[in-house]
Amino acid sequence: MASRRLRAIALVIGIIGAAGAADGACAQQSIGSTTVVQNQVSHELAGASGPLVVGDAVYRNEVVRTGVDSRAKLVFLDSTNLAVGPTSRIVLDRFVYQGDPNAEKVAVNLAKGVFRFTTGNLDKRAYTITTPTAAIGVRGTVLDIAVRSADTRVTLVEGLALVCPRKAISFDRQARNCAAAFGGSGKGRCDCALLEHAGQTATARRVGGTTQASLTDTPVNFASICAGDSSLCSGESYASGYGPGGVLCGR
Repeated sequence: MASRRLRAIALVIGIIGAAGAADGACAQQSIGSTTVVQNQVSHELAGASGPLVVGDAVYRNEVVRTGVDSRAKLVFLDSTNLAVGPTSRIVLDRFVYQGDPNAEKVAVNLAKGVFRFTTGNLDKRAYTITTPTAAIGVRGTVLDIAVRSADTRVTLVEGLALVCPRKAISFDRQARNCAAAFGGSGKGRCDCALLEHAGQTATARRVGGTTQASLTDTPVNFASICAGDSSLCSGESYASGYGPGGVLCGR
């Protein structure tokens, strides 16, 4: 059992070292577009705000919000799909593509609400997701995620994911500790929850003065939000590919 979990964690923590830098001149380059908007969806970038409509481009560091009974879907240049449920807020944090797999990076900050995150065409080690209580590494993954200020629940739809508590030490260090703990070396303690079977759910929750991650029996069911519009849950490819120069911009 330990060796199987070690192999699964090793697949996920391939994302370590994947971060890279991009030219600051790309700061306002589009990183994707909006493909679904239902009811009240808004965006904010560099102090300017307004409604978001189907076909609008989205940008790095942009904040996207949905209102009550509102939904949206963003498709990024690498064909990552991010479906956003009601009363949610996200920050499109970091996007890098420079032709070198070791420099690719897609990172989003899910501040509150409910989401479905589907990885795109970049190397799967390129993806990380953060919330107020969790840092999540993925591998070829579809995740349903529910975020509140004090806890995050993550349900695996397909692929692999490592859900770690958000704390002072980095996600990379926590993932390495897990690899050491399951490697039989006796070094390292795994504070993260590994999701390796469809339907498994992890929670990262503030308990007292610390944040803890563990498995739970309370799943996130984003599919129920898609009942009125199946396109919200379906996977889409970004129609225009990578765009001019083949560069997704980041920081």
